[in-house]
Amino acid sequence: MAKTLTILLNRGPYISEYADLALKVALKAREKGHNVNLYLYVDGPWVAHIKAQKPYSNAGQLLRQALEKGVQVKICNRCAEARDVVAGDAIEGIPLVGLFDFTEWLRESDKVLTFTG
Repeated sequence: MAKTLTILLNRGPYISEYADLALKVALKAREKGHNVNLYLYVDGPWVAHIKAQKPYSNAGQLLRQALEKGVQVKICNRCAEARDVVAGDAIEGIPLVGLFDFTEWLRESDKVLTFTG
């Protein structure tokens, strides 16, 4: 039976390496056959806001790859709302949800990693 890893990302892209690191860990865990959940919290919703190509490290592209590989991603709706990130601003297919969705993931997880700063 596959183990479940839940990642809490509290940092946005381009302020630190945490967004890139969290996404690379998520992709590697999926590659190894684990179930992976990624909850974008505090400044994390900014990662899902990056939809265009960039000539430098692109957390949005890593997030799209994670979605394609089966990583379950959710955005804290209050955090997004506080930053004026609405559903149409985020990469398609990522729901804006309440914190209770994250607590449910915590209960179901074998391991939890937090990327914050």
